[in-house]
Amino acid sequence: MHVYDTLIIGCGYGAVGYAAANKNTLICEERQICDNTFYLPLRSFAYSPYSPKTSEGNALLDDFLHFELFKDGMQNTNGFEFALCKYVSERDLRVLLKCRVIKTEKRTDGILDVTLQTNAGLSHVLTKKLIRAATVLPKKKRLTVLFMSKDFQAEKDALCAAFDGATVEKAFYENRYALHIPVENTDENAVKLFIHKTWKDLNIGAKILYIAPVFYGNRTESELCDMRYDNPIEAFEAGYFYAKKEQI
Repeated sequence: MHVYDTLIIGCGYGAVGYAAANKNTLICEERQICDNTFYLPLRSFAYSPYSPKTSEGNALLDDFLHFELFKDGMQNTNGFEFALCKYVSERDLRVLLKCRVIKTEKRTDGILDVTLQTNAGLSHVLTKKLIRAATVLPKKKRLTVLFMSKDFQAEKDALCAAFDGATVEKAFYENRYALHIPVENTDENAVKLFIHKTWKDLNIGAKILYIAPVFYGNRTESELCDMRYDNPIEAFEAGYFYAKKEQI
C-alpha cells in the first residue's frame, strides 16, 4: 500500500504549494472547493503586491493573469478558485475534496494509518506525517455581502449605520461593492436572515448579489494557514518553501 510523505488536512494555497514541492503529498479538504480563504469568504478585493520567488509561484501567477484577475490595484477573488484548480489539475496534485479524516492510528513502524470518509465511503491511507492547515475560528467573525449599487455614495452611510462596525470596499467589477459585517452569531442561516431583513427595511436601491458563506478565520501558527498571508501567491510559496526546508 502506498505511503505518503505527508497528509495535509485542509486545502489552500499553502497546502498546494507544499504539494507542489513534494509530490508525494495528499491533501484532504472537507469542503468541495480548494480555496477556502480568499475566494470563498470574498476576503478582499484590494490587491496586496507580491513578487514570486520561485518558478512554480510564477506559474501560478501566470494562471491568475490568464484569467485576468487583476486590474487597477484590485483583484477578482471570485476567479481565484478557477486559477488554483487549473494549477492543481495540470500538475496532477493529489487533492481529495469533500473528504473528512475520521481517525488516525500509529502503527508499530511509526506510519500513520488514516481513516477517511468520502462520497465513496470509508477508506484508508498511510502517511509518515500529518499536518493540519485548517484555520481556527476566533470569537469575532464577519460575513461579506457582495452587492450592486448605482448610487453608492448615497447608500454607503445607510448600510454602515445599519450594520454596526461594517466596512465597505469597491469590488472588481463596475458598480459592485463588498460590505464586511462583523458578527457574533455562528448560526450562518440566522445571520443571513438578519442581513436580508435589515437590507429590506432600509428600502434602498442596492441589490444583494451574494453573501459569503463562511466566516473569517484566525491566523494560526501553521505555516500552511493562508490567513497568515495577504497575497495568495505568498501563501503558496510559504507552503512551497516549508516543504523544501523539510527535505533538506
